[in-house]
Amino acid sequence: MLLVDYLLKFNILYFLIISFNVSAANSESNDSTMVVDVRDKLNLRMQNTAQWLDDLLADDINQNQAHAKGYLRLGWAPRSADFADIETRFKVSLSLPSWENRINLIIDNDADEFSRLPFETNSSLNQEDEKVNAALQFLVERTANVEFENRIGVSRSQLYGRSAVSWKKEFNNTQYAASVGAEYYFSDGFGYFIKLSSDTKFNDFYSVNVSANYREIADELDSEFRSGVYLSYIPDTQRAMVFGVNVHNSFDDFTNYTLSYRYRQQAQYSWLFFEVEPFLEYREELNYRDEVGLAIRLIGYYGQ
Repeated sequence: MLLVDYLLKFNILYFLIISFNVSAANSESNDSTMVVDVRDKLNLRMQNTAQWLDDLLADDINQNQAHAKGYLRLGWAPRSADFADIETRFKVSLSLPSWENRINLIIDNDADEFSRLPFETNSSLNQEDEKVNAALQFLVERTANVEFENRIGVSRSQLYGRSAVSWKKEFNNTQYAASVGAEYYFSDGFGYFIKLSSDTKFNDFYSVNVSANYREIADELDSEFRSGVYLSYIPDTQRAMVFGVNVHNSFDDFTNYTLSYRYRQQAQYSWLFFEVEPFLEYREELNYRDEVGLAIRLIGYYGQ
């Protein structure tokens, strides 16, 4: 089993390197054509599924087309204290105009996404990839600055419901955002959350994000708190660099500190991106020993 795991990691890394080399050479090949064909077929099937679901809900013929969007992220994130971390994430979101664009169907395998900060990447060692989450999101009301929404679905391997109100406002090149809400999990009980962030744009290339999230769930050992500061440099539509520092106090009462630098580069196609993210982590459960890691990711987007 260990040999199979390492072979899988090697194949993932090989696929990422080959994809990056193909991008750098900017040349067509049979392999890249196959990747495009698979992506186009997936995109077509997801758009057709969204339209089929929308037609089931419609009383009359709707002139607006339903649409789907999402991503598939594949990568490897070895670190000095754990060499066996494989990352595979996907997300699908279906928008249904027959309900006045107030309902989205969301499917993913990343339950931790809701808790993460706006610029935080996934570095969890304990999340189980095979757990699929699904939810119906209902937009109750939306104004220029305020949005009310509800969700029902399956997450954390149980039924749940969530209601939230979000606020956004821009002052002097800084966009402030806040979100508060309550949730109920069938097994874990009631919970609530608070999210705060500010995003200051210095010019067309540089911006800084300061954010903090707090979450409480009845059945958890402790509350969860995350905060971070992220400096972004986006020179063009093909590249982005993010330098970040964050602290994470998890539900299991352990605290992690992370320092990271993420570089993103568009690959051969507008929907394909390659990421490299070296990071330095200090985990309480390891007595805050230096833990060096490198995340390598290939991200493919589809949909509208």
